[in-house]
Amino acid sequence: MTKTVITTDSGSNPVNMENMIPCIIIDSNDKNYYDMKKINSETNIEVINNLEVFKRAVSGERFHTSSPNFEDYRLVMTDFLEKGYNVVHIAMSSGISAGSVNTACIVANELNEEYGENRVNIIDSLTGGSGGTVLNDYANDLVKKELTTKEIVEELEKVKKELLTSFYISKVEGFVKSGRAPVGVTLSDILSFRYRIDVKENGKLFPNLPVLRGNINVQFMKWLKTLVNENNIHKYNPYYISLLKTQLKEIDIDNAINYLKSFNYFKTDIQVHEFYGAICSYGVEDQIGIGLIKKYK
Repeated sequence: MTKTVITTDSGSNPVNMENMIPCIIIDSNDKNYYDMKKINSETNIEVINNLEVFKRAVSGERFHTSSPNFEDYRLVMTDFLEKGYNVVHIAMSSGISAGSVNTACIVANELNEEYGENRVNIIDSLTGGSGGTVLNDYANDLVKKELTTKEIVEELEKVKKELLTSFYISKVEGFVKSGRAPVGVTLSDILSFRYRIDVKENGKLFPNLPVLRGNINVQFMKWLKTLVNENNIHKYNPYYISLLKTQLKEIDIDNAINYLKSFNYFKTDIQVHEFYGAICSYGVEDQIGIGLIKKYK
């Protein structure tokens, strides 16, 4: 039986960096960097890690991002195809980055003509960040269970519709600088507004009202307790939870972890990973994402 490998792009923030295809981060001097990982030793594009991106963004530098290029997808996927693997690629939501999905699909079509039908399969994850990480974990468990490539694709297409992906954002200034929020909303930082941003069913980011206001850590815990509490926790798959963060300044992450553990429900270690450079480029010191999978029949 042909083996399957799961690949993702850095917008999906996989923990398994070996199989990750990085996006491009572009600084204010139009210098291009790979996000966290060097994909091609023959290129002059340097790697930039999340800490460097974050520090520079906090100091006022502006970054913008671009989806991986065609050659990056081709290099990674071809290597696996040559080794006899089928590829299932989990792409960042088309509602957030249409370029990532479209580029991956174009390369997949080319490689399938060259290596055989359905050797490369693209999943539009309809999520990103913490949601992409938990979907990546789920996909790799399907591989371990030795499902066929077709079965893995069919299961991921179902599960991606059952994801809860939500972000707590303490400030919007960085999003304004990146062009992802209108300039006028900077007033909300002065008013100490905090935001819950969800990824909706169509894969687009959506502010979940009402806007939170007040102490960053207090409002963060209110956000978390809305998402996970004794009334809804049993609706989630207990084997999958993903938490991603930036360089926290005011949020007490240990308190959050202890809260989640207090339910004695999750059957996996509750670990916290850091966002990759693309998200750190917003320069938001207190930002956390959570990814959960809802149970379904």
